[in-house]
Amino acid sequence: MKHTLLAGLIALCSLPAPAVFAAEKPGKPILKATRIEKELRAKTKYGYALVRGHSRAGQKAQRFELRHGDCGGNKYWSDCTSDRQRIERKEDPKDRIQKVNSQTWYGWSFYLNPDFRDIGPGNITLGQVKMQDWLMPLWHFNMRDDKAMMWFGADGGCTVGRVSKLRGRWQDILIFADYSLSPKGPSFIMYLNGKQVCSRNKPMVTRHMLDQSQQKLFFKYGLYNSYVSRWLDRNKTQTVTAIPFKDQHTTRTGSSKTSNSASSTPFAYDWGVKLPTQVVYYDEMRYGKSRAQVDIRVLEAAGAKPVD
Repeated sequence: MKHTLLAGLIALCSLPAPAVFAAEKPGKPILKATRIEKELRAKTKYGYALVRGHSRAGQKAQRFELRHGDCGGNKYWSDCTSDRQRIERKEDPKDRIQKVNSQTWYGWSFYLNPDFRDIGPGNITLGQVKMQDWLMPLWHFNMRDDKAMMWFGADGGCTVGRVSKLRGRWQDILIFADYSLSPKGPSFIMYLNGKQVCSRNKPMVTRHMLDQSQQKLFFKYGLYNSYVSRWLDRNKTQTVTAIPFKDQHTTRTGSSKTSNSASSTPFAYDWGVKLPTQVVYYDEMRYGKSRAQVDIRVLEAAGAKPVD
């Protein structure tokens, strides 16, 4: 009997302890650290708005909408001639949310309309961190051909879910990122609805990247489509004589490969079809130095007020 009781106590003590987070002051709102990237957006009234009546918590949520041909550009870059379109918010000034040699936690929730369609083999990006003058993102949350993935530039990434399973309800994202040259643990961890779905041990920042850039980091989110002509070419209903596009930009920094698609100017042609309209909502967006500061589920349990 004593042996049985002792064995039971040992087994109980060996069970993993539940995650416990001390009450902390909520993280800072990402909304206040960002602005709409007007330089590259199409001038539409529907592209971005703070709306009521559809939120994860609180009164308001951010609504992004992207339609066929919603591209823009400036003297430095044009999405319209680079097989892209977007409506994004961009961290400005840079280095407000995260910096090289720092650790940052991000938390937010997003909602895809029930009829949301991805544009595979083209890409949809819902969130990313970039380094100024380094082309490839350090990490980006991407959707293509029903796969939701977290990518790390040219190093590949993790499949974190299916787009078809993410539609029609709020999804809670939690991300830890270490931007030091020699992280002592994982450089990146991602949770989806409280479950860990991705991790990375290699550094996300290297000395070569710092030498080739201005070293400033910035966060972006919204709706960003790249290589849209791939979807148009796959789904076209009439013959299009387009000039194939070989994206040489990818060879400048961050990648040794080029990316090919059907056209660099996809909106100059009539494919007989148009890209599906996409709508995504964002809410409860925070950044901070700990999980407890940004995890919506922890904050709700602690009785914290919504961020908006």
